[in-house]
Amino acid sequence: MTDFLPKLAGGCVLLAAVAAACPARAGGYTNLSVCVYFRYQEVHSIPGDLARFSSQWADVQRQVKVDKVYLETTRNTELAGDADVETMKKFFNDRGIKTSGGMGLTAQEGNGFQSYNYNSQAVRDQIKAMSEFTAKHFDEIILDDFFFSNYKGDDAIAAKGDKTWTQFRTELMDDVSRNLIIAPARAVNPKVRVIIKYPNWYESFQGLGYDLAVEPKLFDAIYTGTETRDANSGQRLQSYQSYLQTEYFNNIKPRGNQGGWIDGRGDARYAEMFWDTFFAKVPEIVLFNSIQITAPLGAGRDAATGDPDTNSILANLMAPIAQADGTAFTPNMVARTAGYSAEILDRFLGKLGQPIGVPTYKPCNSVGEAYLPDYLGMVGVPIDLTPEFPSNASTILLTAASKYDTGLVAKTKEFVRAGGRAIATTGLIEALADKGFQDIVEIELTGHRVLAKRVGGGRGGNPGEAPAQGELDMLLPQMGHFENDSWTAMNFETAAGGFPMVIRAAYGKGTFYALALPDDFAELYRLPRSFLNQLRNLLGGNLFVTLDAPDHVSLFPYDNRTFIVQNFQSQPVTTRVSVARAAALRDLLGDKTLAPTPGDRFVRGGGRAGIAGNGGSIFEVPISAHSFRVFEAE
Repeated sequence: MTDFLPKLAGGCVLLAAVAAACPARAGGYTNLSVCVYFRYQEVHSIPGDLARFSSQWADVQRQVKVDKVYLETTRNTELAGDADVETMKKFFNDRGIKTSGGMGLTAQEGNGFQSYNYNSQAVRDQIKAMSEFTAKHFDEIILDDFFFSNYKGDDAIAAKGDKTWTQFRTELMDDVSRNLIIAPARAVNPKVRVIIKYPNWYESFQGLGYDLAVEPKLFDAIYTGTETRDANSGQRLQSYQSYLQTEYFNNIKPRGNQGGWIDGRGDARYAEMFWDTFFAKVPEIVLFNSIQITAPLGAGRDAATGDPDTNSILANLMAPIAQADGTAFTPNMVARTAGYSAEILDRFLGKLGQPIGVPTYKPCNSVGEAYLPDYLGMVGVPIDLTPEFPSNASTILLTAASKYDTGLVAKTKEFVRAGGRAIATTGLIEALADKGFQDIVEIELTGHRVLAKRVGGGRGGNPGEAPAQGELDMLLPQMGHFENDSWTAMNFETAAGGFPMVIRAAYGKGTFYALALPDDFAELYRLPRSFLNQLRNLLGGNLFVTLDAPDHVSLFPYDNRTFIVQNFQSQPVTTRVSVARAAALRDLLGDKTLAPTPGDRFVRGGGRAGIAGNGGSIFEVPISAHSFRVFEAE
């Protein structure tokens, strides 16, 4: 097999060959750009010790090819001086590296990222001056992800009045964007481009004034926070989010999502954030920050368990790098994780089409079933998160967030009646209540939870297989429906009975499904592989490729019949993919051809469940821990 991390014979030989095969540009990569962010602290301090920094930066450049740096002019109310900014610009420009500006608009970073009080005229004047100063020095400015309001002083409470905090703050930050950031910057420098960088907590944006419905139209470009460091933290940052949020922003501002932004240690998770950001096909990535990337590489530990990293990622990273003078440099910084990843990605990113997946409707500024699409992505369902109702799709997923569209029910009825397949979660059905989909099918949410012990066998369960073994002890919503008007498509068993997990109903020329989900979406990871396959076929069976794998294995398909399978687990897995109309798969990293398994086919349709599969040829795909493989269907 050919994994993402090829075993380096001779270490620098492969890397030298990769570099030689790529036409040179400013940073040396053909299909992606790498940028580094310098905070105000470094912009202010480095000019005083430029000789030491020059030596350190030379080591950085040996490990990653940097196209551009963002130089921050302000943070925690401090503002850089003209001399410091110009010294830093000259240092990088002399080395062929582009320079852009950055603004960290936080009043007290160490106090819960305390924002400015944008109701104060004195503060407004200060922000305006900061924008003018930065535009004077740079033709491009990015706002670090402190550009929100969490201030709740008496004057803000009075100004809010009867509005919700969401309404008040989105209106406030729209005003700040127009009149304190963009207009003053353009008045000073008419050719300046201003970029707003959004953080990784996309489900909470509007509550702090980030307005995805308005701001992307105001700014020249947007940027995506793709830091997904710890899936078990309170933020619930599933690894797949590095890709999914980037693709969502691609859909919010087509051709205007300039890149992703990562930080953290130089371990497997750091590399995965880097890869998954570029899987969404953005032009560049920012490494935050200049201090972090110079931290030493460690001894190869898995980020989740602390165990030795079974894909030997850091051992490969530390292979000597051939230099132009014939010497070899031994990597010693986190920067090498980015550089090594960039060299590998550059070999195939240009061969990928545009990302595709199950259209999942999340209107701008909506909330509901927070981060559910991230969890579905982690069990192998490719998700295409979209801010517009995907009326041209064949299958759509509707979650509780979709309710923010007041015309949702009418659009869904028209979509299904014309022949579409709509899958609605119980969270959405519950949120709409009597304003929901009763005209399509009468499904009742009883308000009770039942304890699923096993996934069901027989009708609607695991067609052709014995019932899955093991106790799930998973709480799921109880759904009621009229037998023979609608049908159980997937079911689960309790200690003494059974209930539907998916209900199917015909309507016009199409089909409507109701999908029951656990309150804790991480419970999906406990479902047996055979049941996950049914879920994947229900949601993504119309795609050209579907996945048979355990949880924490993700699928990334593209519209030119290329695809990536990524293993987030800490141990190797053997997966299978079903690829429609494929005689073979070409490995885009190993340049080898993979033949299908003789006589093997996914079951199409799933018995009486009515769950479509793509009926394609089956290919066995082993993948090492924390690794991926990339293919083109032939």
